[in-house]
Amino acid sequence: MNVFSFHRRRAFTLIELLVVIAIIALLVGILLPALGEARRASRKGVCQANLHEFGIAYANYAADFKDSLAAMTWYAGRAWSVRDISVNSNDTYTFPARTFDVDAAADQAVAILRFRADRTDIAAIAPGWIPFVLYSHLTMNDYLQQRLPEKMVICPEDRIRSAWQDAVSQNPTDPNGPFFALSERPPGNSNAEKRWPYSSSYQMQPSFYSPDKASAGVPTVSQGPAHNTYNAGNGSTRLGKRRQSDVSFPSNKVHMYDANGRHVGRRSLFYAYGEVTQPMLFGDSSVVERSSRNVNNGWDPNTPNSRNPTRIAYTPNLNFESPTRSGAASEYVNGNQQWTQAGLRGADWGMNEEF
Repeated sequence: MNVFSFHRRRAFTLIELLVVIAIIALLVGILLPALGEARRASRKGVCQANLHEFGIAYANYAADFKDSLAAMTWYAGRAWSVRDISVNSNDTYTFPARTFDVDAAADQAVAILRFRADRTDIAAIAPGWIPFVLYSHLTMNDYLQQRLPEKMVICPEDRIRSAWQDAVSQNPTDPNGPFFALSERPPGNSNAEKRWPYSSSYQMQPSFYSPDKASAGVPTVSQGPAHNTYNAGNGSTRLGKRRQSDVSFPSNKVHMYDANGRHVGRRSLFYAYGEVTQPMLFGDSSVVERSSRNVNNGWDPNTPNSRNPTRIAYTPNLNFESPTRSGAASEYVNGNQQWTQAGLRGADWGMNEEF
């Protein structure tokens, strides 16, 4: 006779299943924020590494070029061509002689894009563009012989610029179409807008490429009516002629910083708000995390005898720029490290502004 053995399997009760689900949900609720913070910390580490790489490159540039600070080097009064970037280039595009250094610098930026990004479709953008603000890194990209666009120039938290770079780098045969199809970007489809995918999250403090202050009727670079406009001087204003030895307090003087604080809080804010804490590159090539709340107020370099700081009207284009703190269309903030009192002879942290 066959004997069959039956074993009853014990099943989960509904209560036990609900308890297990609740435990899993609790663990997920605990772990997800921790993972999110870990990812943010990792991205901040990449941002710090980017700035550190810039610091090393700027120090090497100064060593190679007789103490010169890296900036656009083309000057007014001469016709330049792409072959002045590289004699091996087959691109013979030539720019007219300019009256202002800032326009010659804009031509140099275009020449670098034509050569390093293979963007021979980008023609001269000058006059009217000051490339030092968001494109000062291009001379360093050229010095390092980097192919553009280059991820080093953007903070990994800068989602919008990352999308701009991807649009052109992933579509080399048609870089304009995918970029112009993006909604989060500056308006327009003209030749001038083609430059935006090569812009940087990081800005260079203006005295690293312009005179510390106005003198003998010659103005220097200063703030314009809005946060994204600048006065670039006149035909006598010499740009890009600064030296590393001009920096009096390198460990206290900001060299590069992000235009937005992206690593604290749930949203990015314009750099000058007191809540912003971010890593910054200093004149001694160190990268230090600093709070805007503790920065010196700065000055207006074209009125150096005044104690009033430069006031910036932050008026963002919400298609690609961070909103104001209050949500208003525009807010005034102090220029802080962007307009250091005494320029390269001054300090942003750890010292007063009396020089």
